[in-house]
Amino acid sequence: MALSGVSAQLNLKPYLAELPLGTLAVGVDNIHHDVFLSPLFVEMTEAYLLEYIRQTANLTFLSQTDRMQPERRQGQRRELDRRAPRVPEAAVWKKQLSDLLHAGVRQAKYEKNIEIDFLFRAALVKFLTQEIGTQFSNLLLEAKEWIRGRGVHFDRTEQGHVIKARLAELQADRRNLFRKAGQHVFQAIQEIEDNTLAKARKALFGEEACASYEILNDRLAFVEGGRDDVLFLEQYVLLGNYQRDPDRYETIDTVLIDFLKQSVLSETPGQGAGASQGEHGKLAGNAEMYRTEVLRLQGERETLSRKLERSDSLIGRVGFGADPATLRASLSDVEKRLQHAQRKLEEANSRLEASRGAADYLAQQVEDRLGDYLNVPENARRILDPAAPGEARGEARGEAAELRAHLLYDLIVRLEQRGLLEHILASYQLRNICHDYCPPIHLQQLKKALVSREEFKRVEDILKQFPARQYSMSRIDDLSKKIRKTSREEVRAMVVKFAEDFMRLRRDMRNYERLSAAMERISLVRNERTRELSEMNRSLYEFLLAEEARPTEDRVLSHTIIKADVRGSTKITQELLARGLNPASLFSLNFYEPVKRILDRYGAAKVFIEGDALVLAIYETESNRAQQRAVSKACALARQILAVSAAYNERPESMDLPRLELGVGIAFQGSPPTYWMDTDSRIMISRALNLSDRLSSCSKAARRMLSQNPSPFRLFLFQTMTEGVAEDEADEFLIRFNLNGVELNDEGFDKLREEIAMTPVETDCVMPWGKERVTLFHGETPVGEGLEPVLIRRGFVRQLLPGGKIGEAGSRPYYEVCVNPKVAEIVEYLTAAGARV
Repeated sequence: MALSGVSAQLNLKPYLAELPLGTLAVGVDNIHHDVFLSPLFVEMTEAYLLEYIRQTANLTFLSQTDRMQPERRQGQRRELDRRAPRVPEAAVWKKQLSDLLHAGVRQAKYEKNIEIDFLFRAALVKFLTQEIGTQFSNLLLEAKEWIRGRGVHFDRTEQGHVIKARLAELQADRRNLFRKAGQHVFQAIQEIEDNTLAKARKALFGEEACASYEILNDRLAFVEGGRDDVLFLEQYVLLGNYQRDPDRYETIDTVLIDFLKQSVLSETPGQGAGASQGEHGKLAGNAEMYRTEVLRLQGERETLSRKLERSDSLIGRVGFGADPATLRASLSDVEKRLQHAQRKLEEANSRLEASRGAADYLAQQVEDRLGDYLNVPENARRILDPAAPGEARGEARGEAAELRAHLLYDLIVRLEQRGLLEHILASYQLRNICHDYCPPIHLQQLKKALVSREEFKRVEDILKQFPARQYSMSRIDDLSKKIRKTSREEVRAMVVKFAEDFMRLRRDMRNYERLSAAMERISLVRNERTRELSEMNRSLYEFLLAEEARPTEDRVLSHTIIKADVRGSTKITQELLARGLNPASLFSLNFYEPVKRILDRYGAAKVFIEGDALVLAIYETESNRAQQRAVSKACALARQILAVSAAYNERPESMDLPRLELGVGIAFQGSPPTYWMDTDSRIMISRALNLSDRLSSCSKAARRMLSQNPSPFRLFLFQTMTEGVAEDEADEFLIRFNLNGVELNDEGFDKLREEIAMTPVETDCVMPWGKERVTLFHGETPVGEGLEPVLIRRGFVRQLLPGGKIGEAGSRPYYEVCVNPKVAEIVEYLTAAGARV
């Protein structure tokens, strides 16, 4: 039964994730991308994986000194043990892995190309999976060397035979060991992704290409060949492997494709294919007609040829038979008609072949589009679960639930007709007993024993060969009966779960194919000669740890100045001195010292301290330019500086002391500062230094005018006159209000948008002159292991009219780093509301 309009009613989503690498340069072989991974990470990973596989295989004795050796051999072994590198701990290796993953994101952001991070992640997966196989081989080689080192007589001992048997078992169990090591590595990457990496990447790139990381985070890449029965059983669903198995992946995929085509998407994807099939059928009919005509004419030609042969014989010459001239004329006419029919048949066959190709192509397109829906696990509940949450309300919701119930019944019927339902139920029940019977029984054998009495007997015969283990067949028999007695309600729930698990498996298998294709295009550079050659050709992609990326001379490329100026410092000093108090200790203990303690976190350095101002700088150098993000860190640091003064002002013991009010200016300059020497001191000369001084200032007239500021913002700019004033002099005519606010220069805002993803939001806010539509930009910047918010308001300089009245806004923008928590709450609410819509 075909249901019209089903796809729109169920709100199905297609899966469209890809892994583009098209903008990246190819390597020296003009085929692959050359990737060089951190030597420190490579070395540590080799040692760590070898030790992990050794412990998983229970061969730890191979790394221990044999106490039975003579005293001289013991001394040699102790010396070797001292020289051997220590095996890295899991926490150390994971920390280095995390550092390298974050370095890849930072490098991609610096190069303004997220495909660089795609390349790194694919190269990392290729390296790790190759290294698991390599270290497994190294472990076996180490074991053989260990046996050989004990002399020829050790082979004949009982211990020698036991160890050799153990090694044979390990070789046979290679797939399981590979899976355990691979899933351990995958889990480590996934934890880093969930805890810090995804948040840092979102802060730098926003939601750009987030679907591509599903391909890169595919657990199937960490098992041999992308297939493993144990993994399928634990994470997805166990399907048949052999051609005779009724529940093979291809069979179930066909059932779901047909179900989707005939019952769910009957109107949408097949129209073009249907028209093509109709045209193909018409052309096939024409070809068949010409083929019949050719056969008829060939038969007529054969008949005329025989008659002509008889007329030329003795019987024809004596007057019997047809006239030879008439026969020749008829034969010539048939030959002409036959040639014409053969040409028509060739043309029809040619058009038929082209039509068949077009039909096959369109049919494949339909299959691919249907597959895009089957690659989204959430679609399983959108199609089959009557209780699935949806956007519909009231009567429409009831209709959607009824529709899903009908589709679920339809799918169950299709599975029963193909004899698949009991195999699906057995796959889930298998999880309850597999650890008790496998080995010696194979997972596939045990699953078949739950649905087939013949296979049940075969499993029973195998278990009888292990009398010491006392295997019981009753548990298998009980589960088999339970499967046959499964209620319809349980069947419905299990089929919905199966559809979701199968779609996850289908998606991950599709992603594994794309990841494998990407890894095939990557060449892991291992030697210095190839590295140097590729680097000379500008085709090498290096991913190094921070300690490996430092050049010989770490030149400064750009810098950001942060100036925090104390408001009314002269008045504060006079007041404290009049009361017999020390103003220097007030500034030092409550402002300078707390700020100095947080500088390292933001990579900032003190430039100098004036009596009432602190001047800081964040430098971008050749070694840290990919991860420094100087402007976004300066914005986060400015927020913390204001938090220091706010914390002081809120303390009860400071009630009798003057309040600390600040103004902060942030100025970015895309070039290094210059210096001149005064004896032993370096004195900075920088345009950003002068600009930060203006940005942090506050006019006394503006403070009087905005003494009662109702706005959540703390920075406003006004102009008295601009006519006839040069652009470089316009700043001198600005009246700036900056009380506990932060101003960022224009060049700094442009740099900020390059450093992190900034999302614009518009809202109405209270301003000193009334309500106004305000544009805010929000994002997050990675600082250490966490993320810190960055919130910017774009304002426009307003005219200051006579009498202190505020006029209309002009066209010149300025940028305030917002520090008021209420503004952050507004942005968070608007962002959440936009996401819901």
